[in-house]
Amino acid sequence: MPCIVKLRGAVAALCIALALLTVSAAPGLAVERIQSFNATIEIAGDGTLTVTETIRVRAEGNQIRRGIYRDIPLAIDTPNGRILAGFELLSVTRDGEADGYRVNRGGGGVRVYIGREEVFLTPGDYTYKLVYQTTRQIRFFEGYDELFWNVTGNEWIFPIDAVSARVVLPDGAVASEWTAYTGFFGERGNAFTARAEDGGNSVVFSTTRPLTIGEGLSVVVAMNKGVIAPPTPEEEFGYFLKDNMATILGGGGIILVLAYYLGAWWLVGRDPPRGVVFPRFEAPEGVSPALAAYVRDKGFGDGGWKALSAACLNLAVHGRMKMEDFSDDLTLSRPEEEVGNLQGLPKGEAAIARWFDARGDALTLSKKNGTSVVSLGKSFRGAIEAENRGRFFRENRLYLIPGIALSVITIIALVAYGNLSQTEIGALFPAMMAGFVISTFSVRIAKGMSRARGIVARVGLAIAIFTLIMALGIAGFAVISINGEIPYPVMIAAGLFSINALFFFLIGAPTAVGRTRLDEIEGLSMYLSVAEKDRMNMAGAPDMSPRHFETLLPYAVALGVEEPWSRAFEDWLTTAAGAAAAAGYSPGWYSGSHFDSRHISSTLGKTVGAMSGSFSSSVPVPKSSSSGFSGGGSSGGGGGGGGGGGW
Repeated sequence: MPCIVKLRGAVAALCIALALLTVSAAPGLAVERIQSFNATIEIAGDGTLTVTETIRVRAEGNQIRRGIYRDIPLAIDTPNGRILAGFELLSVTRDGEADGYRVNRGGGGVRVYIGREEVFLTPGDYTYKLVYQTTRQIRFFEGYDELFWNVTGNEWIFPIDAVSARVVLPDGAVASEWTAYTGFFGERGNAFTARAEDGGNSVVFSTTRPLTIGEGLSVVVAMNKGVIAPPTPEEEFGYFLKDNMATILGGGGIILVLAYYLGAWWLVGRDPPRGVVFPRFEAPEGVSPALAAYVRDKGFGDGGWKALSAACLNLAVHGRMKMEDFSDDLTLSRPEEEVGNLQGLPKGEAAIARWFDARGDALTLSKKNGTSVVSLGKSFRGAIEAENRGRFFRENRLYLIPGIALSVITIIALVAYGNLSQTEIGALFPAMMAGFVISTFSVRIAKGMSRARGIVARVGLAIAIFTLIMALGIAGFAVISINGEIPYPVMIAAGLFSINALFFFLIGAPTAVGRTRLDEIEGLSMYLSVAEKDRMNMAGAPDMSPRHFETLLPYAVALGVEEPWSRAFEDWLTTAAGAAAAAGYSPGWYSGSHFDSRHISSTLGKTVGAMSGSFSSSVPVPKSSSSGFSGGGSSGGGGGGGGGGGW
């Protein structure tokens, strides 16, 4: 029996200890919340609202460590578009004493941080009072004017135990109608009471239940017309400029950038008149295969690998290089008797021969020799560009700098003065990155299509590229749309990048010498592209022969027409020269296990045509618009609102 008594005493002591521990820990388990939210909204005769918000909170050091912040939206959707309300913070106090604060402004509203960075609050209850003024919150309708005000907003991260709001009309004014809404954004809850006071000059609203996180109270008060003075024409014009600053800055920036580029293009980007193009049966004088590719493509848009392939093939055709294809990889080497001999070679081919002579060994086009391939390409391109830069065409890239600078200034001005919301600013920079990628991609397409001849063809191509950029841009930017709509600043970014990409393609132009060479090269390409039966009908065309075919084969590779040229030679072999000659043909400069003399176009033509691919693959990879009455209202549908949290 004594043992049982002792056991009961121990259990009782343990229970008391647990109870004391629970009680002592209870403050740490308390929930941060808004205990009361009281607002007074005083309406002046000019429509200015003076808002006093008294917010009593319970702080536990979780979210509320230094103080609270209050978000107040200023962008309001109306039937005539989005307008921007004015805002001026008058005072901030905590428990009746002035407290530190800072105001962060964005085009869509303001965030007021209350508290000091270096001061941490002890757990307890605190009362914050904000007093601010805001304009353009009155809505004017036929027969009455209205205040539709989101008292708390729907974005508080704390629950709210109780909310009250008093709307005070101008002196002598009487409220004609009023209502309110509670709940989450868009809901039309009726957990409120409302009554008129002061003979109808003020209306008091109170919630009848606590509001959970995300719920809010919105109030609507109507008054007779004439109580609030509408904006004057001068004020309306000022509001128009403020509301449409993004459009003015963005649209003006686009017009300015486009005007600059059109002027620059007219000054330096127009092509000289095109000459008469007719089939040419031999290469233009002084133009090597590599130079033909360089002039035709207006530079080395593909890294120069096609021109390098044509140069290596030309060396091989003239016995100054060997090409071997015994497996899947092509191997290039210099004949022993040619080492050190650079006599009579064009600059690009001389650079290739010099590189191989210095290497002293063959080069197999494969990934393991990627570094060597890069070195060879650099030597080759350097030689071609050093000799011919600015001779046949001018890129006029310096003329892009002012256009790019104006575009950047437009974007900066949009962010700084365009009254953009944080969401729009957040969407703007991904749009710029997407625009850069899309524009770069489109410019590459344009350079690949740059064989378009004449001003009509070039302008048509430019329009096609511009349309492509815009179409891809709109499709891509839809991913970062806001409320199902593409933000206006995103469209500005797309337009600016499209214009810059367009004139990146258009601003360059051939010189007079370059225009002549382009016409001659086009004539040679015309001849190399025709079938054998059509070639025979050309007046003055030379007879086909292995020597004639091999002499022009490097030019065919340089101009991308090696397959039709090889097919024409194959047709000649099997018809004019006979089957025996076709079976016996074997180029002395090329050897490989895959060569088939009966199908030259599908073996030799494709092999040498794919050489540029072998070079490149070897390189190492480095809203609310209606009245608060008549079914148009809901929680969160008016002005003001926002929410807040702790920091």
